[in-house]
Amino acid sequence: MFSAPVEAGKGVGEDAAYAREMGFEQRFFYVAVGSDGENQFEYICRAFPGTTASSSTANAVWQVQRFTYDTSDRISTIAFAGDDDAYNQVCANRTTLDYD
Repeated sequence: MFSAPVEAGKGVGEDAAYAREMGFEQRFFYVAVGSDGENQFEYICRAFPGTTASSSTANAVWQVQRFTYDTSDRISTIAFAGDDDAYNQVCANRTTLDYD
C-alpha cells in the first residue's frame, strides 16, 4: 500500500507556529507575596519588533497579560490589561493597569 509523504508546514492562510513570536520584545515579571500562591502574579509584556525605542518599557506599545495564582500555586486567571489584547499599554505600569 502506497502512502503519500506527510509534510510539515503551514495551512492555507496560516503562519508557521514558530514565526508567531519570532523577534518580539518580551519581558517577564513575577511578583510573589506569601508562600501559598495567593496574591502571586506573573506579568508578560510583549511588543512588536522595532517598536520599542531602546527596549523602553515606558512606551505605550506593549501588550500586557497578568496571570493570577490561587492558594494551590495554580494559575487561576489570565487577563489582558485594559481587557484588550491590543499593543497599546505601558509595560512599566503593569502593576497598576486595569485587568477587569
